[in-house]
Amino acid sequence: MIGRNDPCPCGSGKKYKKCCGKNAVGDISTLVSEDIDRIVEGFVKESFNTADYHALEKRNHQWQNALNHAFADSLIDTIAMETYIYIDRPNLWRNYLNKQLAQPIRPQVKDILSAWLTPTFLLAKVESQNGELITLIDEVSKKRYLMTGSPSKKFSGNWLFGIFMPDKRKGENGLTATSSVIFIPNDKVNISKALASKLESNVTDSFELYKTFLEAVAPEVQSEVATTVVEEVPVTKAVEVEKTVTESELSPFQTEILELVQQYVTEYNLSADAFTALLQQYLEQNTVKAKKANTVAAGAVLAGQAAAIIPEGGLSKVKDVAAYYEVSASSVSKYRDQISEFLAQ
Repeated sequence: MIGRNDPCPCGSGKKYKKCCGKNAVGDISTLVSEDIDRIVEGFVKESFNTADYHALEKRNHQWQNALNHAFADSLIDTIAMETYIYIDRPNLWRNYLNKQLAQPIRPQVKDILSAWLTPTFLLAKVESQNGELITLIDEVSKKRYLMTGSPSKKFSGNWLFGIFMPDKRKGENGLTATSSVIFIPNDKVNISKALASKLESNVTDSFELYKTFLEAVAPEVQSEVATTVVEEVPVTKAVEVEKTVTESELSPFQTEILELVQQYVTEYNLSADAFTALLQQYLEQNTVKAKKANTVAAGAVLAGQAAAIIPEGGLSKVKDVAAYYEVSASSVSKYRDQISEFLAQ
């Protein structure tokens, strides 16, 4: 029997009581996911310097001007950022992961991070979909891969393009998709063929690859690409640059927070107009620093429920609300406390 002060058998180097012993059911997969979330969320803060922020700001401006007929603004920002980190400045990501790998961490976490050292572009046809499990065929190598995605989204017969990372949690040939992976419907075969041709020719320039979405679409329908051709895949987000909100009017990031809260109260059929009005006031009056709108939304819901402004009937536990928004439970407390303080005034 493992003593509470014995080394944890998972290999983290921590005492059992401070590691897997904290979880009564010993759900290692949950702990591993929380560790991964924590490590990923720390990337920008620990790895970016002033020059990187300036370079990314300039890059975003250039890519917005060039690609705004093909993609929504928020997706362009994500594409520009993730290609900068994973493809064009890969040492930022690799050096950070190697630093984490040198720390005492669970073997399962180490395996995942080691695989994530090599993100790569992939254009894949969706061969089949069984619930969350999606089978892909690489259009260049014809190799099969597995990934997970929202069961409500129908992927079969279509293509996915973007940056992927190996992930054996999803199987021997498992993949994790980054936030910038793009969904290409099966009636846009001209786009997939053009992308495949560039990848087969070993084109590695990120901007050149994404320009394909303009080159392969007639000018008169380019403005439709953002809504009818390209959609962000609803899978795990890997990295988001910290966003700072200071405007008196709601920014897209603030609006996203409100929409995520509204989504929650609507799904659980809760009357929360008073709370959303207060939340809007909070966002207008306060500077919000966050990597994910989901994290702030989860904290807001918890604050509203604790203050009884959001009525009972939804999820009552922190871990359940965090899971609903696909964030770690430990990441929401900061925003819950800040919003709770505002509501108490």
